[in-house]
Amino acid sequence: MQSTTPPAWFARLPPFPPRPERSVVIVDSQAMSYRLLDGRRTPDYDFLFEDPRVVIQIGRRVIQETLRSVGVEDTGIERDARGNPIRVSPEVLRPGLPGPLNQRMWQQQARLQALGKLVLVGAMLPAQAIVYQQLARRIEATCGRNMGPRDAEVLADALVRRIPLFCDDNACRRAFANGLASEALNMELRAAGLDGFAATLFVP
Repeated sequence: MQSTTPPAWFARLPPFPPRPERSVVIVDSQAMSYRLLDGRRTPDYDFLFEDPRVVIQIGRRVIQETLRSVGVEDTGIERDARGNPIRVSPEVLRPGLPGPLNQRMWQQQARLQALGKLVLVGAMLPAQAIVYQQLARRIEATCGRNMGPRDAEVLADALVRRIPLFCDDNACRRAFANGLASEALNMELRAAGLDGFAATLFVP
């Protein structure tokens, strides 16, 4: 299906390199679940998941959260006196989605891949990977309790790839906005030439 008029945020998406006539956006696991499991229908979701002009990209962390479908029982992270995260024990995972929902997630993502709507990416260039790791740590450390390590990694992935992030998690968005007031995070972003992009990271 192709909408007559795309939403305003579509104009901000970069070309998808293998198919430059199409545009690409990164999607977080919550948005994937809202659509593929809950069937959320809004103009933005319908355009994102149905219009052939846009390609959905999910990175390593979203793949782990949605395809492997595990949850976190205990992050193994506590905060020191300054509020910085420190690891005190291994991350403890618990089973994620029940069997039928897990199967539906796999089937729906496979359908999107077959239609050319969904691309899974993992590896980065070595230089990108270094910046990604540094940014993920800094985002988690500066954005407060609503920014867990998994969210921080999703944001860092979108930043390093310079692709806007479709994110419907208002708590995550607010936490990142608060983090942008931190000079420590802004130093990391400026060093990577990402401070301008970071200010407009999210769509819609």
